[in-house]
Amino acid sequence: MRSLAFSIVGVAVLAAACTGSGYEPQAEADAPTHSTGMLFVERIEGASAPGVQVGARFLRITGVRDEALPDLVGIPAVPQVGVCVEHGVTSPAAAPDSLRAEVRLLDVGTIRVDSEGRELSLQPRRFPDLWNVVSGVLYNAESDMPLGTWRFRATGADDSGIGGFEVSSRAPDPLANVHVNDALLPLAADASLALDRRATAIRWQRGDADDRVAIVFEGNGSLVCGARDEGAYDLDAASTERAREIVRGGGTVTVHRMRTRPFAMQGLDAASLVFDLALRARVRAE
Repeated sequence: MRSLAFSIVGVAVLAAACTGSGYEPQAEADAPTHSTGMLFVERIEGASAPGVQVGARFLRITGVRDEALPDLVGIPAVPQVGVCVEHGVTSPAAAPDSLRAEVRLLDVGTIRVDSEGRELSLQPRRFPDLWNVVSGVLYNAESDMPLGTWRFRATGADDSGIGGFEVSSRAPDPLANVHVNDALLPLAADASLALDRRATAIRWQRGDADDRVAIVFEGNGSLVCGARDEGAYDLDAASTERAREIVRGGGTVTVHRMRTRPFAMQGLDAASLVFDLALRARVRAE
């Protein structure tokens, strides 16, 4: 949610996010290097591009806060349960000192992906350097592959010091019976739902207790709230008013179901496979 603001990942979107994201480089003395990897499968129903987005990032990070990475390199971020986080509209920021901040997108070779008998290959694609901070390769593909059990595997790459891996996990069930107050999602293509001044109730068919649900209002900034996948979440009147201000000029609400499966990967401090299945609707303040 990028810094928790979720969106479908693509090269154009990523470039826009990177050039517009303001993040805080840490002071040089406080800038240890660490590494992480993420494989991800995203689908948003109600968006203009409803296909499944499949991608991967393998990062070596110095002097950039982890909470900035979703906006900076286009990865999902799992929200903190029971907390609503507000983000303002980003604006172009001064280029940070490359001696203090760097994100390297690492090459692990071709990644083979299969789900329910369908296959695709993720090829590394060079990403143009930004501010002398972000550089390396991206993995992205759009597919109509079915949701089911997904398997990712790669041989690794000596140049980046990343070993081979194989990981598989089943995607969560898509969200069902999702209501925002009295509105059932997804809405008709030309419809929108209204937020009034009362507290906002979000209801859905509950899922796996280990999964997470995020409710994201986006417009003039964003408000992101995290919940357990227990079928209910309520925004109080104050949080609803914050959401109303964000969507006053027009905006969206997106309800995400997210599943995270950590796995070990040679050469990285941590790695995970993340599924993000969501419903989106236009929203207005009344």
